[in-house]
Amino acid sequence: MNISCRRAAATVADRLRQCVSTRSKFFGLIALAAGLAITPAARADSYSFAFSGGGLSGSGVISVSNTPVPGVPGGYQITGITGTFTDSIANFTGAITGIHSTSLPSSINPDGTFLPPGSQAQGFGFSWDNLFFPDGNSPAVCPPPGPGDPEPPYPFGGGVLDIYGMLFTVEGGYNVDLWSNGVVPGFGLTYGVGDSLNGTVLNTYGEPFSGTSVDVSTAATPEPGTLLLLGTGLPGMLLVLRRKLGSAANA
Repeated sequence: MNISCRRAAATVADRLRQCVSTRSKFFGLIALAAGLAITPAARADSYSFAFSGGGLSGSGVISVSNTPVPGVPGGYQITGITGTFTDSIANFTGAITGIHSTSLPSSINPDGTFLPPGSQAQGFGFSWDNLFFPDGNSPAVCPPPGPGDPEPPYPFGGGVLDIYGMLFTVEGGYNVDLWSNGVVPGFGLTYGVGDSLNGTVLNTYGEPFSGTSVDVSTAATPEPGTLLLLGTGLPGMLLVLRRKLGSAANA
């Protein structure tokens, strides 16, 4: 084989290698896109929510820590919130301005119960712990009543919140607590909500054993990075490689 033939053969082989490499990258990215489409999403750090009942309603987004709460199975701490709240009884609508921060539960009893880290004694009208249970499996966290306590035991759990719930602030000095009553025999899973102003409770709905419930819905929000990859970056990369594939095939 003369030099010119060897050069021509080398050029063809090199182009063939480039074409195969480009094809491999192209189909590899297609496989990646398919994998992203069918792979279950990891637990999100934020969730949209909406609730309504008894003239009280609200919606927005909560931010959730991705670190499990020690000693509370399935629980994650709510760290932020945005949205709007309406009390049609008080003829009020306002922006949700933040979550009432509190410490994580401590002194957890062997049965998994604990006193709420946020209590009514702090002047907001409700107790709270700001725990979120994305799988809807909140445990029964209310301790048995102590000696002389007239309140009956409350051994019920279930829902995306627990009996203490999350407490958030609303413009104008309002505070709102949204909680789960758990799965109560004869009533099923129910939720409750209440608001207060300057420490005075205004309205509540869905109290335990009342036979009423607030409608609550939550949904994981997509990660921005995943949306960017699927919405812009990945299709763009596929287009470039497709053009290269066509160029390599025509060369």
